[in-house]
Formats: sequence, C-alpha cells, structure tokens
Amino acid sequence: MKTSHFLLLIFFLIFSKADGLFAQQEPSLKNLQLISESEKSAHQRLARPYEQLIVNNYDLKYHRFFLFADPAKTYINGSVTSHFIASQPDMSSIQFELYASMSADSAFYRGVKRNVTHSGNVITIPFGVTIPAGALDSVTVYYHGNPTTSGFGSFGNEIHSGAPGMWTLSEPYGASDWWPSKNDLTDKIDSIDMYVVTPKGNHVASNGVLISETPYSSNSVLAHWKHRYPVVSYLIAIASTNYARFSDYYITGTDSLEILNYVYPEDSVVLRTNAKSVLPSLALFEDLFGPYPFRAEKYGHAQFGWGGGMEHQTMTFLGKGAFNAEIIAHELAHQWFGDMITCGSWSDIWLNEGFATYCAGLMYESSNQFYWNLWKFNNISNICRYPGGSVYCTDTTSVGRIFDGRLSYSKGALLLHMLRWVIGDEDFFAGIKNYLNDPELKHGFALSDDFKTHMETISGRDLTGFFADWLYGQGFPKYTVSVGQSVDQKANVAIYQSQSHASVSFFEMPVPIQFFGEGKDTVIVFNHTFSGETFPIITGFTIDSIVFDPDLWLLSYNNTTTLGFDNLPVGKELKLMPNPANDYLLVQHNLGKINALEISNMEGKRESLQLKNESENFCEINTQLLSSGMYLLRISYNEGVVIRKFIVKR
Repeated sequence: MKTSHFLLLIFFLIFSKADGLFAQQEPSLKNLQLISESEKSAHQRLARPYEQLIVNNYDLKYHRFFLFADPAKTYINGSVTSHFIASQPDMSSIQFELYASMSADSAFYRGVKRNVTHSGNVITIPFGVTIPAGALDSVTVYYHGNPTTSGFGSFGNEIHSGAPGMWTLSEPYGASDWWPSKNDLTDKIDSIDMYVVTPKGNHVASNGVLISETPYSSNSVLAHWKHRYPVVSYLIAIASTNYARFSDYYITGTDSLEILNYVYPEDSVVLRTNAKSVLPSLALFEDLFGPYPFRAEKYGHAQFGWGGGMEHQTMTFLGKGAFNAEIIAHELAHQWFGDMITCGSWSDIWLNEGFATYCAGLMYESSNQFYWNLWKFNNISNICRYPGGSVYCTDTTSVGRIFDGRLSYSKGALLLHMLRWVIGDEDFFAGIKNYLNDPELKHGFALSDDFKTHMETISGRDLTGFFADWLYGQGFPKYTVSVGQSVDQKANVAIYQSQSHASVSFFEMPVPIQFFGEGKDTVIVFNHTFSGETFPIITGFTIDSIVFDPDLWLLSYNNTTTLGFDNLPVGKELKLMPNPANDYLLVQHNLGKINALEISNMEGKRESLQLKNESENFCEINTQLLSSGMYLLRISYNEGVVIRKFIVKR
C-alpha cells in the first residue's frame, strides 16, 4: 500500500467538514504569496547589495517627525529631530542614510545651522565641536523630495474611488527612501513622536497612540501620533487618505485593548466584519506567548494600496484582500516576533517570518482541524517544490531571497513545527515564552543561536544536530517504509531515507506511523537514526493498511509504504539466489501459484521486471538493467504477500 500527502489531502477533503469561525477564510498559498510580496516590496528595485553605509558611533533614543504629506503627490518634506547618545569618544559629526533622490536642505545642531554633505545615499552633519562618549545630544534635519518608487516601493500612492491615498513600507532597506534614518538592525529608537500635516478630509495612520487631530491651516490638518516603545527604523510608517475609522476591543477581565481600524470608506462595511478575526487570534497568542507587547497603546489595521500586509509596530498595513483571518493572524504574530524581538540579521529573518507563518497555522489548529491539516499540507507542498534551499538566508544582498516564501516563511514555520514534535508541546511553548521574556532580547534584537539556546535550556537537549539539518542544511527527506508481519501479529518495520539535497547526509527524526487492522489502529513513533533501520513491533492485530506521518509532523515528501508478510506459513519456503545478485536472481519456492511479482528500489520506485525460465516452483529474474543497490521483491500468492530484500552488486 502506498500513501502520500496527496492521498492524505484527498482524505481530508472527503471526510472532514470545514466549520467554525474561519470556515470562509481557508489557508492558501495565495495568502503566503501576498504576505511575502508585501514585505519584500519596498526594495524590489534594489540593484546594489545593501551594506552598512554610515559610521555607527551613536545610540538613537528618540525621533520627532514633522512631515508634510499630500496623498495626491509622490512627495514629502519636513524635518526629523534625532536625540542620540554618543557611543564612541570624540564624536564630531553624525551620519544618516537618505536616498540620493531626496534632498537634505539643512541641519541644526544646538540651535546653529550646519552644512549638510549628501554623498550617495549618506548625509553627514558636522557639529563643529566634539562630544564625549555617553553624552546625550540632538540634531534636526530638514529635507524634501520625491521618494523613488515603482508603485510597490517604500513610498506609494493610489487613487481609490476617486480619493488619493499614500503609504510607506520600508522593510527591509527602505526607511532611508523617505526619511533620514539609521537603517540597520543594531539600534532601536526608544520612542517617537510623529506629526504629519495632510489635506483636510484625510486621516493619518501611524505607530502608537493618536494624541490629536487639529486644524493646521484652512485646508489641512495636523495629526500627532506618540509611540513609547523601542522601534526599529523599518517599522516606522505613515499612511494618509480619507479613512473611515472604527474600533474593536479585546476585553480581558476589567482591561481592554483597542483594535483601531482605518479603512477606505467604500470597503468599510465588508472590512468591519473581516477585521474581527483578530480577536480570537489575539486571545490565542496572549495565552501561548504572553501579553500583547504594546498593551499600553493599541493595535490596529490601516488599509493601503498593496495586496498583502506589513507588520508596522502597533499598526499593521493591509490590502483589501489581506483582511482575512490567516494574514491578520500572521501580521498580529509579528508584534511578538519581528517587532518586540526583531531579527538581528537579515540572515535570521526566519525568526520574524517563520514564527509569524507558524502562528497563523496555530490559529487554524485552535479553531478548525480541517484547515490546520490543509495549512500543513500546503506549506509542506510549497517547500518541496524544489529540492534545495536553507531556512538560514545566506544571501542578504537579494531581497527576493530574504523574503523567499518557500524558505523564510514555509520552511521556517515547519522548522518550528518539527522542533515542537521533537521536544514536546510543554517545552516548546515554555521555551518560546522564555525567549520572549529574555531581558537581553525583549524589545531588542535576536539571532538564531539566541533562540536555540533557550530551547536547549528548557528541554535539556542538545539541538545542534537538529538546527544543523533544518536551519543551515538544505532540502528534506523522503521515506520508504517496508512492513513485514508474521501470522502471530508480530511485525518488522524497516525505514529507509533518502535526501533531496547533498548538504544533509541524514535527517535524524522521530518518525510516526499509523497502523490499521481488524477495526483497530495505533500510532507508533520510531526513533529513526539511520537509513534501513529495522524495528520489531507487536500491534495486537493483523495490519491491513499503513499511514505514514498521519498528523503531518515531518517535512518530507513522496513517502511510500509497503505492507507484506515476512514470515511464511508453516511448510512454505522461499529462497533468493545468488544474493547479492549480478546478472540474474533465482527465485525458488513452494508457494503455489504466483499472482504478481514486483521489484522496487528503497525509495519506493517500481523497477521493470523481466522473467525467464518460469515454472511452478522456480523463476529467473533478469537483473542486468538494475543499478547496484538494495531492492525489494514483493511476491503475491494465493495465501498472502511476502517481501524479501535482495542486493545487486556489480
């Protein structure tokens, strides 16, 4: 009997019923594509490898933005005041990144206007004095320009139902496209105030809490947003249009958290309903991971003109089609994984994206078993479309590789799923909570080794091999399972493994197999340590069918199972000669009539079979066309099936 993930999916579709809160919002690879495309959109035009451009001699503490943004124009101007602490002695100037298409007009330091040098994508502001390490100081930069954009970039515009709208989207390298920033993964700004002047009739969405909207002139309004949590530069964002606004509330006891939604008026009726799916996901994530990280402020969604979503801190931007349960859950999860704790290197982007993708899966697990199985199947299928690729990103010069939906998202999520399988639910979720509450990481940055250390500490296990295979290694395994049973309900299970990529010689994993027979079933987990390992089992019933990895814990594909009888009834004999074989294999037996003969390799692929000199108790199989290696001979006769191994050796 052969079982594959495809057959499992057919089983789910036929015998499962989709119901519950998310019944109309099923998991799909389209959702994953929408998410990854949005998050990498800011620099799809990137032609140069990114590198640290500025002298990093300061620690940012605070930004105050005062910006003028008209949604009808691809243009922005204003000022950014930056408070910083010198991290090196004798600091005499400061640098920010500002894309070459923008213009830095002037800078003021201690009330004195300073010349600004704009070379390439870097501006330099001399102080005229030196300041010591540890000193707190500030500088204000005035700038303007047309941010470079392709319509999918870090500064976007559109017309919706006759109304102009604009938004920013800076991940990974796009903050400097529209404001002078420290565009890296080493320094979070402790707090910001965002003041934006926009034409009358518009509302501005941004990070933190809306403090006020006041008239600025007869034709414009000034919006003031305040955010008092550490934030990395790419998560700072603004959007402006004629938004309709509504709030939902997540209530726990006597406390409530506002979920603030800014949507296009023409879509408000539909999106008001769709946005509510955030509430059960928020409850789930708080239960699994701890309190929402920015509870003193708010969470929210702002509609923008791109198809997917982007997890701007406390205010996710979503396209109209992205207001569905899976994408909303993905972006909400980023508030813990990506916003509160941010990957400290783009090589470790899976700490953001793999986690958020898996959390969307956990949302399905908590609410709808059918969609949870479908989510696992979709992500496994997505990964296994190609044989190679590691979760760890080895090419951070390519934004497409950083935000590869197959690797950083799906395979990162399956890494977590398999780690949960290896160490168990209790240690898995306890380890994640410890990781999130590590004072060295919380509201800061983390690398893969930081997460690995926490999971090793909580589980008491050395996970070096697991991460070597699944984080740094490429590919995935394929399993071939051969089960031979005797008439006394004993059986031998032989498990073979091949790998899709040569970077991993063997994936050592606990392998679950479900056995059925006589109206009973049991799942047995095998600690598989080498290919060809054989395990004796007693099921208590005669096996009639097998399902490999019934709950889809393993990242594997095209697995096959074969069931037969290893031990012959009393009086029956079978001999294979010579074994190892070269050009031929003689089969001698007293089984009676042979109904079928099959040869397959250890990966389950059926080989061509050429017989000659066949008689009642004897046949000769031509093996000249078989390559050197191990094979399975399956013989079906009137009383059952018997499977024997043989070797071809040249």
